[in-house]
Amino acid sequence: MAGSGRHDDWDLTTPNGCRWCGVVQREHARRWTPPTGWHQWEPPTDEQRKHRMLARRRGGAEPQEAEAWLLCG
Repeated sequence: MAGSGRHDDWDLTTPNGCRWCGVVQREHARRWTPPTGWHQWEPPTDEQRKHRMLARRRGGAEPQEAEAWLLCG
């Protein structure tokens, strides 16, 4: 969604985003994120999906608040 301003690497409320960084599979390729480092897209856990959907329902969360509980798997 380049140029839309809506999606970026920190769109953590995407339920099916990468387990480690939250980026959707189609846009992922290989990414580097602390503390995971270089990684390929991996599906999120069921718990991550649930928390991401609940965050989306609440209207989202700031990346700094969401990072720990959305990305830990």
